[in-house]
Amino acid sequence: MSIFNQKSRYINPQLTNRHEAFLLLFAIAFVCLSGFSLRLSHSPIYTAEQTNSLLAISIILWATVSALGHFLLNMWVPNRDLLMFPITTLLTGWGMITIWRLQGTYAFRYALWYVISIICMLVVIRWSRHLSFLEKYPYLSLITGILITALTVLVGVSPSGEGPNLWLSILPVNFINHKIYFQPSELLKVLTILFLAAYLSRNRTTLILENIQNKYALPAAFTIPLITMWSISIFMVVIQGDLGAGWLIYWCFLGMFYLRTRRKRYALSGVTLFLLGVILAYIYSDLVKFRLHGWIDPWFTNKTNFYQIDQALIAMSNGGIVGTGLGSGTPQNIPLNHSDFIFASIVSEWGYVGGVAIIILIFTLIYRIFRSAYLLPTHSFSSLLNTGIGSLFLIQTIINIGGVLRILPLTGVPLVFLSYGGSAMLLAYICMGCIFLPRKG
Repeated sequence: MSIFNQKSRYINPQLTNRHEAFLLLFAIAFVCLSGFSLRLSHSPIYTAEQTNSLLAISIILWATVSALGHFLLNMWVPNRDLLMFPITTLLTGWGMITIWRLQGTYAFRYALWYVISIICMLVVIRWSRHLSFLEKYPYLSLITGILITALTVLVGVSPSGEGPNLWLSILPVNFINHKIYFQPSELLKVLTILFLAAYLSRNRTTLILENIQNKYALPAAFTIPLITMWSISIFMVVIQGDLGAGWLIYWCFLGMFYLRTRRKRYALSGVTLFLLGVILAYIYSDLVKFRLHGWIDPWFTNKTNFYQIDQALIAMSNGGIVGTGLGSGTPQNIPLNHSDFIFASIVSEWGYVGGVAIIILIFTLIYRIFRSAYLLPTHSFSSLLNTGIGSLFLIQTIINIGGVLRILPLTGVPLVFLSYGGSAMLLAYICMGCIFLPRKG
């Protein structure tokens, strides 16, 4: 059954609209008050650039686009989930304020990417009938994503001039003192989810029946995509040096297969192959070896190698339960404080209370996404797609926060809807567009 003709079972549309409007107003009030407190901050590191009118412009732009998104969602998807859009809006606004606190005008670029992302989300919703080919030709979308990602090996660049070349240059000219780059691995994540949703909806019966008939052999319907995803992950980790996206795609694959087949043998074989991949990556990738050593002991003799995790732990510890206050902490000492380590930056000034609030917001969003999958026809493409997107956000959040807290090795995965990164935000809102797609009876 197609994603574009399924019947939804959400709550009363008028009730949804009123409640969502109230939650959206709360998000806007929170961001405006946070921005105002930044303007009053007397921190010695608070520069004149960070107190100019671009802060107000960024907040107005964010609030206006959020309100426009709410208005158009009311028109096009009146029976949507009432919590999803306010949560993503609040997280994005919180991220924008944090980025302004740390990097000044980067937040204005972040706001512009937010505008582009909301527009793309609305385009996906409004013209969803033209996107049905992604369901009909899943292999084409996957191959396209792989080829675009592989381009980074030949013509990839690193905007900072350091680290792996994981980006493609989109515009060769400066835009607000910033060149435009795109990270293909973010696109590959979404295209992989689309492929797996279509593949599982077509082959679920085969996967289950073959498993029942032969309890000791893995069916080809599972083995072939398993080897394919494992190979893609190894290529991204070892050749490209993209640890986060490589392993994230692989774990999304395993999660979707297990959630929709409930076969422990599939999960066990996938985990075994993952461990083999980690061993191979450790042997052939200096970056993997470096990250694993830093995870085990970030305070070893050559301390400068893991300065970022040291400073993140110190800043979060200094924040305490309620934080030092916005503009008064030390997140500026953390490298990548506006992207990979934005969670540590928030905890530094908002305290453990702020960190727990972020986790609750993200996990509430993920729960509602999984709930939307449950409310759709079982094993349909749309249900599997929502499950895949929920798995993507869940695993990405665990990897990012786990790395910041030193529960897991650092991999360079952004925190969804919060970290600075145009490609990540754009694809995240496109995913939300897929979640919001109207299902007509």
